[in-house]
Amino acid sequence: MSTSPSKKPEFVPDRAKWRIASAVAVVAGIFALVVAALMIVNYLQVRATDPLDNPELLRLREELASAPGADEELIYQIRALDLLARRAFFTNQAQLRIGGYLLLAAAVVFVIAFRLAARWNPKVPTPLDAANGEGYWQGIAQAKELITGTAVILVLVTLTAAYLTPMDIPPFEEALAEVPPPTEDEEPAVETVAYEFPGWEDMLEQWPSFRGPGNIGVAHYTTAPMRWDFETGEGILWDVETELKSPNSPVVWGNRLFISGADNETREVYCYDTETGELLWRQALPPFPGTPDPPPRVMDETGYAAPTMAVHGPLVFAIFGTGDIACFDFDGNLVWGRNLGVPENHYGHSSSLIAFDDKLYVQFDDSSAPRLIALDAATGNEVWVAERTKISWASPACAPTPFGFQLILASERDVDGYDPATGELLWTEEGLDGEVAPSPAILNDMVFVANEYAMATAVRLSDEGGGVTSEIAWQWHEFLPEVASPTSSHGYFYLATSFGDFICLDAETGETVWLEEFDRGFYSSPIRVGERIYVVDVRGIMHIMATGGEFELLASMPFPEPVYATPAFLDGRIYVRTENRLICIENSEQHDGN
Repeated sequence: MSTSPSKKPEFVPDRAKWRIASAVAVVAGIFALVVAALMIVNYLQVRATDPLDNPELLRLREELASAPGADEELIYQIRALDLLARRAFFTNQAQLRIGGYLLLAAAVVFVIAFRLAARWNPKVPTPLDAANGEGYWQGIAQAKELITGTAVILVLVTLTAAYLTPMDIPPFEEALAEVPPPTEDEEPAVETVAYEFPGWEDMLEQWPSFRGPGNIGVAHYTTAPMRWDFETGEGILWDVETELKSPNSPVVWGNRLFISGADNETREVYCYDTETGELLWRQALPPFPGTPDPPPRVMDETGYAAPTMAVHGPLVFAIFGTGDIACFDFDGNLVWGRNLGVPENHYGHSSSLIAFDDKLYVQFDDSSAPRLIALDAATGNEVWVAERTKISWASPACAPTPFGFQLILASERDVDGYDPATGELLWTEEGLDGEVAPSPAILNDMVFVANEYAMATAVRLSDEGGGVTSEIAWQWHEFLPEVASPTSSHGYFYLATSFGDFICLDAETGETVWLEEFDRGFYSSPIRVGERIYVVDVRGIMHIMATGGEFELLASMPFPEPVYATPAFLDGRIYVRTENRLICIENSEQHDGN
């Protein structure tokens, strides 16, 4: 009599597949265990930590409670520290979530690989195993189910820990509300600073913004040096290495020079002594509410500190590609700071700041919502906002015209004139195209703009009909700038191109007066100093030309490095930011006017 064989799974051994499946199971199992351990540790830390119980944060809140309403700077410090604590808390939350997904994926891979390895196991049952019959195969099946069940339980426990962690913490306003309000007997001692801002005549004697006073490319002093020598040191007052490399230009007020620098982690402002080149202070911007982390993507050539700063009497202002804008006093104290929103801009924000009267003007080149913003220079609060339809990378000019001071902007299509006090659009003319970077030039009642692949356009202003009106006087399209902004002298406009062309045009007719070709192109903008034009090419050669109807090259003086920024020109001095250095050239025959 024969007996029926015990039922068992089909045995199809495969050594190669077994090795692969076993290796995958081992790796996935180890990875799952490591992730689970890290998640449990992270979970315990988060459960034990209240982001609002930071000792320094509690100390500041107690300090505010002792003098409620007395210190806006203290409230700002609490807000900044509170923001950092919240970021750390929610970063832990995000890590738990990501870890949960990784653990789940590793567990699924482990279970599948383990079961495949068991199926492809090349080990043949021994006679003893076979004698056990069905019990042998039941034991194997139970072992598989035990390991699989353990993996599932581990995943469920860890995911539960991750997703049951509380996500909500009270907003800053609720946390700050715990600070008791002042009693009726207490008088809030709010410290206010009344800043006295300079007028136009005071601004002329400084270098307060990109391309000088008003951003029109014309220096007030006529005593700039014409000779220097880096080998002998003749004419070199000082030469220092800069910190973070950035293309913005120096601004100067009195005996203080300011530049900014940034990378994808840091945004800094630097203050130098104009007499010695000594770095007096450097200040990194703290994160403001809305500061992006990580920062937006920008072109390497632009970076995060392309805009030139503005200095206005007792205060200095800087803006960065993250949308962060900040104000410091001359001692390096942060007066105010905020984030204007992350600019949507494929090159990166590059429009420079300019200040006039008691306002700071920001041409915010955000492609989704371009706008011109006037901020109170003392507080950073918005005074007015003018919505715009087109973006540009040019910087605003603010200078006198025969019809009063005007704030003049270029865009990808138009050139516009605004009232600096109210933001009212006074006039607009269509005459540009492409990705506009050069800023406007202003000469009496003429506004001149130009850009490569577009037109050079001269706009004449008048006051017919009781208001400012405009009309296109002429256009010219032969050689056009890509980066460098135009300047002017009596009766002429001047252009410098990225291909090395330098052109003089008749301001009344637009006719070409003369054209000179240089070996290298220009990113730095030309500046008129008296009856001379100074322009430095990308190789670092400063070309000095006479103004007027005939080309005359007066000198070509080298710098030791490439130059992309526009120099600052003051009484008998030139301040130049090269690729990696900051240099002061001094006139040995100061005030000679030659």
